[in-house]
Amino acid sequence: MKKAVNIILAGAIVVMMMAAIVTARVKKPSAARAAAATVTVKVSSFQFTPKVVTVAVGSTVEWVNSGGRHTVEADDGSFKSDTLADGAKFSHTFAKAGKYPYHCSFHGDKGGKDMAGTVIVK
Repeated sequence: MKKAVNIILAGAIVVMMMAAIVTARVKKPSAARAAAATVTVKVSSFQFTPKVVTVAVGSTVEWVNSGGRHTVEADDGSFKSDTLADGAKFSHTFAKAGKYPYHCSFHGDKGGKDMAGTVIVK
């Protein structure tokens, strides 16, 4: 009888542990959702700082101009700001993974020439 009770208790413990593991997995947020955020890029002195940013899918990049007239334009045309005056901001949310090179249409060019940067979305 004592042996049967021990087997039943051991079985109950295993079931409870399995339920706890399944519950923990269900409640855990996905890595991409947890990592999505807003990242700021400074636009000044004819450069983007940082020049390269890496973000999660669903994240927003916000460019903040702190001097002169600039634009933010994707090399592939997927996003483009108006001309940014001093203090102006432009933001874009990245819904798909990929590499998004961009430039200032006044002071840079496609392919990373002069005033240019890259957003890497993973």
